[in-house]
Amino acid sequence: MAELISPSTARAVNGPKAKNPSSGHRIRSYQALTMVCFVDFIVVALVGAIGIFFVTHLYSHIITAQYATLWSIISISSLLFFIGSGCYRTLPSDFRNQLPALFIGFSLPILLVTFVLFSLKVGEAYSRGWIIGWWAMGLVALTIDRLAAERVRDDLVSRGHLSEKYAIFGADERARAMIERLKRHRGVEIVSIFDDRRTRVPSEIAGIPVAGGIAELATAAQDSAIDRVIITLPITAGERIRDLVKTLYPLPLQIDVGVDATEGKINFRRGSRVADSLLLELYDRPLADWRWVAKACEDKLLSALVLLAISPLLLVIALAIKLDSPGPVLFRQKRHGFTGKVFEVLKFRTMYAAKADPLGEQLTQRNDPRVTRLGHYLRRTSLDELPQIINVLRGDMSLVGPRPHPLSAKAANIRYQDAIDHYALRHRVKPGMTGWAQVNGWRGETETLVQLQKRVEYDLFYIEHWSLWLDLEILARTASCFFRTKNTF
Repeated sequence: MAELISPSTARAVNGPKAKNPSSGHRIRSYQALTMVCFVDFIVVALVGAIGIFFVTHLYSHIITAQYATLWSIISISSLLFFIGSGCYRTLPSDFRNQLPALFIGFSLPILLVTFVLFSLKVGEAYSRGWIIGWWAMGLVALTIDRLAAERVRDDLVSRGHLSEKYAIFGADERARAMIERLKRHRGVEIVSIFDDRRTRVPSEIAGIPVAGGIAELATAAQDSAIDRVIITLPITAGERIRDLVKTLYPLPLQIDVGVDATEGKINFRRGSRVADSLLLELYDRPLADWRWVAKACEDKLLSALVLLAISPLLLVIALAIKLDSPGPVLFRQKRHGFTGKVFEVLKFRTMYAAKADPLGEQLTQRNDPRVTRLGHYLRRTSLDELPQIINVLRGDMSLVGPRPHPLSAKAANIRYQDAIDHYALRHRVKPGMTGWAQVNGWRGETETLVQLQKRVEYDLFYIEHWSLWLDLEILARTASCFFRTKNTF
């Protein structure tokens, strides 16, 4: 399976390459949703702040700090209610449809806070006019906000800047019917059609080119040129659909199947309707929508702060490496990253330069003669991993995620990607400096298939259950066990 989706294999297949529509000023749906979420929060908070400004100028005895606490609680609680009610899960066809959820999400925090204030008999300390005025003007402001969002969305869609990139797999009349419906849906751009039956399918359907088979589809997905794949195979093709999904699900795609293709024990997560077509979702993109932006902000902000804080330590370690043995300070090793693409990971050099293992073909053993005197200490304490903060700032890695493995790493003398069928699923998110597997004891050597299997199980659990709180928990647990040397040498 890994070979089917590797870039080298995909590009080696003869046939036209799928066009890459991601060039230009394209705005992804999750970026639009993140901006809408930010504006909603600013609207609510700004109206409340303006109210505080007027109240404090009308009544000189009012203390601004006292109102600031209540303002913060209501503003943040409203945002949490907005997120919890699903306002930012998918890009709606009409932003105004979400106004009822926004009204409820804003009203509930105000009602709850008001109830608590008067229950504790401290309500007299706050202006009723401010609370009622904030609520009323907030509803008006949210309405204007969403009307403006609808106008901006229409403008971006009409200019081709905001769209979801769809690919169709299956070049037949079912695809033609699906394409005709999707073309009437705002914000949907059909990139290409794919089908492995090269000699039995037309060159285009409904004006959309047939751009190759599964290899070309995998290449386009790896290049982030596709957001969603719709499978339009016939009802008798259940086995073929399962094989197709097995190839595609390691990639960061949403995979749907037309309702006519559900025979054959195909499991789906949920149904959705797009352009009057019922689609059954097989897999969703990990870290979809606003979660991707939240994860990116977390990585950039925290890694920059950590790098600033540990810069003196990095300089001391670099000097110690130069004094300990000849060779470069940093060791560079190619590893598999996001979507299986190869990148260069940075580590402090812990082996003698002449004995380095750039492909990771030989596992490090206890008292390994290739490791320098200082290297033994750096590896036991994981201090050799600290330069990977630069990889995080570059965008190759995240602070938290599945650990990246060397290209030729083996368990029980079998390459990782050949040992575990669903190993490639780890590549659906960026690799991390630390991960759920590591803080649960599965770090260090992988001499047996059981050790590798456990790592992959914990990595996939993390991908399925990601949250900012889980990332913070992993970072905290990593810090607490930083100098535990079990299984590290």
